[in-house]
Amino acid sequence: MRFRIKKEKDGTVYSIVVSGEVDDDAGWDILQIAQTMLNMPRCRELIIDLRSAVIDDELSVLNTDTLVSVFEEGLLKKDSTLLVRFLDDSEIRLCSDQLPLEPAICFANVSIDEAKFYGRAMKWLEQEARFWAN
Repeated sequence: MRFRIKKEKDGTVYSIVVSGEVDDDAGWDILQIAQTMLNMPRCRELIIDLRSAVIDDELSVLNTDTLVSVFEEGLLKKDSTLLVRFLDDSEIRLCSDQLPLEPAICFANVSIDEAKFYGRAMKWLEQEARFWAN
């Protein structure tokens, strides 16, 4: 099994394109990678594309029960979608159906005095951590 991860330009849609033979072990590996990716803060849609894969007849992990149990927690945390595409152009789509989240603000405007205060506090915490480590 081989896979390739693609990210769309806006960074909210990711794709895992799988090729080669997929058995139960490879299926669980794909689900673990997908679960981690779906939990990323910016990931809103994850597509698992199995159209180029050779799926083993006894593959049991890519059914709706397993997908729901694996991705239920991640889909409930934020507004997101999981899409699994198969060779016969069928697909399974799991959506959280929540309202879109507000964009996260990565920085805040603070005064220079407040920044110095937090800087001193961080240095103090670093010293305490070193003290407790020894």
